[in-house]
Amino acid sequence: MTALLRRQAVIDKYAEIIGRNLYSQSLRDYCYKSYKDGNYYSDCSSSICYAYQQAGQGFGITNTAGMYNSTKLTTVDADIAQGIPDTSRLRPGDMLLFAGTDASRPKRIGHVEMYCGDGIICGHGSGRPSYKDLVAYCKSRYNSWASGGWRKGLVAVKRYIQDDAVTEPEEPKLSGWRQNEDGTKSFYLGNTGDCVRNSWYLDTDGKWYWFDGAGRMVINTWYQYKGDWY
Repeated sequence: MTALLRRQAVIDKYAEIIGRNLYSQSLRDYCYKSYKDGNYYSDCSSSICYAYQQAGQGFGITNTAGMYNSTKLTTVDADIAQGIPDTSRLRPGDMLLFAGTDASRPKRIGHVEMYCGDGIICGHGSGRPSYKDLVAYCKSRYNSWASGGWRKGLVAVKRYIQDDAVTEPEEPKLSGWRQNEDGTKSFYLGNTGDCVRNSWYLDTDGKWYWFDGAGRMVINTWYQYKGDWY
């Protein structure tokens, strides 16, 4: 499955909880299974972690600090200007980590949203999970201040599903006659790209040609192969 499809599977799973789940940290494990009261619960980090898990792409159930420290996630090199990331560097499923109110956490991280693509993010703060405009939300967080005197803006972007490896285009296979640097000729088979070696080859002109072990056509001389002279 390509990275694009894996990411979309996560986004689709998160869509199932939009407008449905209630906010609770103590009942956060009831994200995709109902609690005894019939309701579903989650918080910002569990809603994303469980969406990944439900899509078959789980990296563990953790909190925002755990996301920041996780060796399973990589940091996205997305330039952040006045709290807004360079969206050209983002991929669906990327996790946007924002500062909160707890100074003891790494980077004071206290909230996470997930990028859905096309400038939209989703997340579960207070209330129910919802979609938001990335720029508007990031501006709002950037302009909000914690009681400790720091901005509650975006501090890092993390990624679990990496881009697919770029494969180099296959070299075209050699086919037909080729002249070697020493002036001799070789014939390459287009289906394999290998030249004819230690064998006869019947060309389209109706003539037979013999090639030595190096793949060079033997002409104007006798050549011995496996006890036979050609």
